[in-house]
Amino acid sequence: MYGNPLRIINGYDSFGNTCGTNRNRPMANMSLSGINTINKPYLLFFDMKELKRSLKVCVKECPKKTINTMSEIADYHNQGVDLCTYNFNYNDLKRPAKTLMTGSYGPCPVLPIYESSPVLNRCVPKNVKEVTEAVLTNFYGFLNSWDTIEQILSDLYKTWREILGLICFSLVVSLLTIGILHCLAHIVSYFIMISFSIASIGGTIYLWYTYFDIKYHLDKIPKYMLLSESVRNESAFFWFAIVATVITVIILTIIIFMRKQVDFLANLFKETSKCLMHLPSLFFQPILTFIALAVFFMFWIFVVLCLATASYPEKSGVSQSVASTQTSVPFNASLREINLNNVADQIRITVIEYVDASWVKGMWWVYFIGLIWTSEFIMACQQMVIAGSVAHWFYRHKYKDEAHICYATGKLVKYHLGSVALGSLLITIVKIPRLILMYLHETWSRGKDKGSECAKCGLKCCICCFYCLEKFIRYLNHNAYTVIAIDGSNFCKAAGTAFEVLASHALQVATINSLGDFILFLGKCFVTAITGCAGLAIFRSNPDLTFYAAPTLLVCIFAFFVAHCVLSLYEMVLDTVYLCMCQSGGDAPDGIQMANLGVSPMPNGNSAPAEEAELQHLDKYDDSVVLNNAMSNWICLSFWMDILWYQVVIVELEVPVIVNVFPDM
Repeated sequence: MYGNPLRIINGYDSFGNTCGTNRNRPMANMSLSGINTINKPYLLFFDMKELKRSLKVCVKECPKKTINTMSEIADYHNQGVDLCTYNFNYNDLKRPAKTLMTGSYGPCPVLPIYESSPVLNRCVPKNVKEVTEAVLTNFYGFLNSWDTIEQILSDLYKTWREILGLICFSLVVSLLTIGILHCLAHIVSYFIMISFSIASIGGTIYLWYTYFDIKYHLDKIPKYMLLSESVRNESAFFWFAIVATVITVIILTIIIFMRKQVDFLANLFKETSKCLMHLPSLFFQPILTFIALAVFFMFWIFVVLCLATASYPEKSGVSQSVASTQTSVPFNASLREINLNNVADQIRITVIEYVDASWVKGMWWVYFIGLIWTSEFIMACQQMVIAGSVAHWFYRHKYKDEAHICYATGKLVKYHLGSVALGSLLITIVKIPRLILMYLHETWSRGKDKGSECAKCGLKCCICCFYCLEKFIRYLNHNAYTVIAIDGSNFCKAAGTAFEVLASHALQVATINSLGDFILFLGKCFVTAITGCAGLAIFRSNPDLTFYAAPTLLVCIFAFFVAHCVLSLYEMVLDTVYLCMCQSGGDAPDGIQMANLGVSPMPNGNSAPAEEAELQHLDKYDDSVVLNNAMSNWICLSFWMDILWYQVVIVELEVPVIVNVFPDM
């Protein structure tokens, strides 16, 4: 079994060779397989009128002029460009022909060979007078028959360097945003609101400009020469522009109504900034998380590309009658069987076609679950480290020089990996059914039988309920990690404690988090908008891309993930400080007095406990608690590792699938 994204991008010939690579594997009883085609990146069809029943070979360049005679083919050979089969003896062109040299199955292409230019690395005839509309319609129809997913993956493979660079750019913009949050706490809300307003309006205008520009150019092209990807580009950017317009109008309306409460929110960010001033090393935590997510995303895309191109090479024989005499000499003895008679020779040629391995592609669901769970696990680890660092700093405020992050990381690795795995598993369990229901709803909405309105309403209600449940669990996990960092309890107990704290002060917590989360959400949208505009400008200028809406959308998604990872630092610090205040019973908004988890109330609103004994819960856990936590945590962690290891095992079992991926990097 073989998986090679270059088969989609460059194409492959009739002998199983992928064009433009030097790592083609020889196949049994196929003398023309395993050929080095590194200098032959383009695919040439021998018969433009019968593409599906035509021999294909890799060539160095597409014909730059129309070829009408065999002598012109010989001239091309003398220039280093071979247009016939790989083992064809060009000296035969100098002798009187006893066999037909041209045909759908070779050994040379059907004459005339039209002047061509590469389209998707396939030699496509140019729009000249000699080329009939039927030939062009046939060829573009063949290109349009490609599977849409394969075409999208082809564009993603071509732009993986640009995508990686734009992800790094989104990291820089995110760090710049969080730096502004740190240094300009009083005006940060106004800055983010204004920045987002400008970025969203500019991005929306740019999307509309792109749509009208694509439409203007497509209207000039004859319909029979249109690629379906170009039409899909127009439609995609039309809907992108509409969605962006609606979102921009809604958020700008919210900004107008919430502008009066910006001062209160600025004070909250100022208090959070005090914590970050004492813990500057926290700014490196998003970078580590970004590296982990980037490595995982690239690994995940790598595996998906392997699965998408996993296929079996299958031999098939084709026969063709060619005019000949009984004394004719075979031109390709290794690939045909000749039956001599008084009329014609029967040429039987063995060609290679790659057949999709459906059982391998069916493993996508394993990687889909792994994508969600592992992404949530990585971000949950970041939340746990931040919560532990802030809580340790909060209760040991006078010891500013201590390595709070090292302390929190050690506790995470030693005690709490299972809790993090369990928390991320809960989110995954809730998210996957919601995504499945959304897929079913979308499928039924597009189908002819749309079902009853009652069923639609019920499905939408289920999607909404799962979404609300996911948001609730995510927020509860967020605060449960803080409780775990404070007293070292297991996940279930910490979640219960966090729920009690939040429920007791629901109104105040809702006010703080709604305002804070909204501003941080605007920051994420700002990063996404800037990165998306940069990506769109880069991809539009790349002539090799046909459906550049796909890499643009992927860049926006990854940019939002990166921004979420970075800006959640502020959100986690804010919530952790507030929860620590509630647990300590001091210096909390409106004088909140809370029953704490083994921590005495702080006298005089001081953010640090007065007695060293109050710090014991941070430095030493009860033996029974440690034992119970370790057992439950490692059970959860081992379950998560089994899923991750299962993915790796599948990859290792399919070594031939991976071996030819990125062969020329």
